[in-house]
Amino acid sequence: MILGFATGDLYKTHDRLAPETFDLFRKMGCNAIELTIAEMDEAPRLLELDQKDFAGFRWISIHAPSFDRFDTNSVVKFRQTLEIFEQFCQKVKVNSIVFHPDQIGEWAIFENYTFPVLIENMDWRKEVGKYVDSMKEIFEKADAPMVLDLNHCYTNDPTMNLAKEMVENFKDRIFEIHLSGFEKGHDPLFLTQQMEILEAIPDKEMPIIIESECDSIEDAKKEFEFVRKYLNSK
Repeated sequence: MILGFATGDLYKTHDRLAPETFDLFRKMGCNAIELTIAEMDEAPRLLELDQKDFAGFRWISIHAPSFDRFDTNSVVKFRQTLEIFEQFCQKVKVNSIVFHPDQIGEWAIFENYTFPVLIENMDWRKEVGKYVDSMKEIFEKADAPMVLDLNHCYTNDPTMNLAKEMVENFKDRIFEIHLSGFEKGHDPLFLTQQMEILEAIPDKEMPIIIESECDSIEDAKKEFEFVRKYLNSK
């Protein structure tokens, strides 16, 4: 089992990119971690880290920040962020860098980089990437692996049939699962008790990143144990 948190889950109380935060997750029992880069200005901090900061983690992921592809300055900054990702991946073994497909105008932007690009399905607020047909169009342009976000599936279809359709169509592409409950956003499953979201996990051996935003480390521990207990029961 490869299971861990996105560092942004504790953004209310902890620094997303501090080794001390990584250590909290490590001590909790996590063997996977996703570095949440909420703003492009945060990306240079990655270069302060090295492999030893991630000892014990079998899966290291990065969630890329948003940018405005119609704004020249924002695009320039995004390209600088990609350069930072490339440098970071030269010294830390990164398994995935997650991008939102609605952000990317031209997939050729990644051609000169060697880091692992993964494309995530989108939630109800987005125009593209929500349903199977849209994801097929994206993969015609970008032959990349996929992150299956089960929270995003739920926002578009609470029956979770959409999640099944995603797995049926893209099972060979899915490299990583994102997991959280949904009431208003990314809510802890131990509170929402939405078992239908957990039951949509296609393979418990896939790397699973919990994206439930937690008010405290205590809540994060409860969420981790809730998810781990479910996975161990399968």
